[in-house]
Amino acid sequence: MGKRVWKCSGGDCLLNIVGVGICEGHITERASKLISQAEVVFGSRRALTLASKFISGEFFEIKKFGDETYREIESLAEKKNVVVLSTGDPMVAGLGKRLKGYVEPGISSVQLALARLREDLCSAVVIDAHARKAEDELELIEKRNLLILADRDFDPSPLGKRRAALIQDICGTERISFGRAEELRISSDYSILFVWK
Repeated sequence: MGKRVWKCSGGDCLLNIVGVGICEGHITERASKLISQAEVVFGSRRALTLASKFISGEFFEIKKFGDETYREIESLAEKKNVVVLSTGDPMVAGLGKRLKGYVEPGISSVQLALARLREDLCSAVVIDAHARKAEDELELIEKRNLLILADRDFDPSPLGKRRAALIQDICGTERISFGRAEELRISSDYSILFVWK
């Protein structure tokens, strides 16, 4: 059985998963329209804050992400126009694969990190290492640059002496450090580690 492809476009669906970017001012015009037209908006506290000036309907903070919550949202979307906000882009370690609806992209931390480093997305493999080691994916360093979505528990030392850049708290207190992968210390759960092959 193949993937279900949604044949509606933004605004025609009753469930829209909308990327709100990760910084103030990163919501696209199209995303802002979907948000303002929604009868009900769901999102994390951070996503709701980023989108607050566009929300005109009811809104609810998602405190527990999981299948039961997603089923409740999808059930409500059978009756009302619902938007689920996703920080960054819903298809970059976001909610886009978890809910059945139309996905409106947003500006991701991946895009911002690449812009800060002046690196092309096509030069790297993106790895989500939040709350996991991602050991198998790290072997890709032999062939490609790695862009790793990391948290403070991620240990970059297996990447050795390769040249690396660590971006922490992008759009916040943003700090960029350069050095050897094994020397860099991650102190934020909102970090991106870029490692050159």
